[in-house]
Amino acid sequence: MPPQDLPSEDDVRRGLALGEFRAWFQPKFAMRTGDLAGIEALARWEHPSRGLLLPEIFLAAVLAYDLIDEMFKQLLEQGLGMLGMLRREGMNLELAFNLHASQLAHCELIDEIQHALRRHELPGSTLLFELAENGLLDMQFTTLESLLRLRMMGCGLAIDDFGMGFSSLKLLCQVPFNQIKLEGECVQNLWDPRSRAAVSSTLALAASLNMSVVIEGVSSQRIRDELVRMGCLFGQGFYLAHPMTGHGLRQWLEGRAR
Repeated sequence: MPPQDLPSEDDVRRGLALGEFRAWFQPKFAMRTGDLAGIEALARWEHPSRGLLLPEIFLAAVLAYDLIDEMFKQLLEQGLGMLGMLRREGMNLELAFNLHASQLAHCELIDEIQHALRRHELPGSTLLFELAENGLLDMQFTTLESLLRLRMMGCGLAIDDFGMGFSSLKLLCQVPFNQIKLEGECVQNLWDPRSRAAVSSTLALAASLNMSVVIEGVSSQRIRDELVRMGCLFGQGFYLAHPMTGHGLRQWLEGRAR
């Protein structure tokens, strides 16, 4: 989107003040069995005049106006409230959130996450944080320190959009990630030798580092079946389940239980 089309700072601040930024939830699955393996919280802006806005419309503006932490804290509160409700019903799920690397340059956000977990009486192991690999290339020491604190709290860490940036073994060995999320574009043509090589090499790398792999962009039965044949355990994508509101997630879970 061209810069002139970005939402204005006043509009973003108004939306945050009125609670228009909402967490939507997309399930992740153990593809071989179909069991639910967790959910990911995704930011949506329920704008009063423009309708439902996806992050590609507003995220650059939220970052430019330095409001990313405020948005994240609102989504975290919504997500933890959902987790607490599900736990009271006997369902324990891991909830993933996206973090921008710039948010980890200071320790305040980690303190906020810790306080939020205590308020909701939830262990750190219920949360997983996904960071895009290209945001970690020039990582500051304070960012690494924040990542280590999250791991010490029991939270999981995933490299998101793996394969789209400039991944390095040094990064994987230095940072305490325990999950790789393979970018969905890598699996849209699994019958191309290069695509298969990308998936196979990622699985082998993750196994050698004792990390799990989640395949994004599972968009058809054919892709899902081929990934399972290749040994992929976990997947996420529109074929498996679309993102949904908190209310929609509750209804979806009730339908699965029935």
